[in-house]
Amino acid sequence: MKKSVNNLHNSALFLGDSIVKGVSMENGRYKVLESSYYNKFKDTVFSKTKNNGKFGLTSEKLLSNIENLKDSEPDIVFISIGANDCNYNWKEVSENPESIHLPAIGKSQFEDNLCSIYDYFIKHNVSTISLNFPPLHAEKFFNFLSSRLSGDNILQWLGNISRIYYHHESYNSIFETVTRSYGIDLIDIRSRFLMDDNLEDLIGIDGMHPGAAGHDLIYKSITDYLLTRAIKQNHGRVA
Repeated sequence: MKKSVNNLHNSALFLGDSIVKGVSMENGRYKVLESSYYNKFKDTVFSKTKNNGKFGLTSEKLLSNIENLKDSEPDIVFISIGANDCNYNWKEVSENPESIHLPAIGKSQFEDNLCSIYDYFIKHNVSTISLNFPPLHAEKFFNFLSSRLSGDNILQWLGNISRIYYHHESYNSIFETVTRSYGIDLIDIRSRFLMDDNLEDLIGIDGMHPGAAGHDLIYKSITDYLLTRAIKQNHGRVA
């Protein structure tokens, strides 16, 4: 890993799940958006940029492969992880709504994994910036599940649809708490989604992955943050 020795950055590594990769759903199929926030970032901010976003990535999988990043030389690592940790095996829920079902990664393990991920980058003196979770649209997500599985059985197990949102929110809260406890910079994209009057248009039909408008908002959140930080580091001097 390349050690960060000053505030001048020109390369970046993005780590995380399918949202980081740029995946969205169009016409019933998942695809990587050409207008993803990562592609826009690479085109306009740092051309020397690598995307390690992976579909279905959990904190556990990221941590188990983190040593493979030792030959990378980013000035900044952007991390967004955890949305898959909180997910359930919805097919099993649909088939056995009276059984006990656990998320992919439990909350305490997610917290431990995230601490270990941050410890790794701190140990290697790599500047780290985290992005919290875009909000999950519970109604869209439930309708998406119901189009493929038994919505009645899933609802029987859930009790109410809003539980999907609050469960997702609880993992985001862990992510934010751990990130702040390490003093790592956090770009609050979640609040920007929730404050937008057109939230429906930002989240795709599956309720999980942002569409093109959502990716544009994430891109603006990142660039706004970097500009603000650059101004602060320059002691308020814009030029």
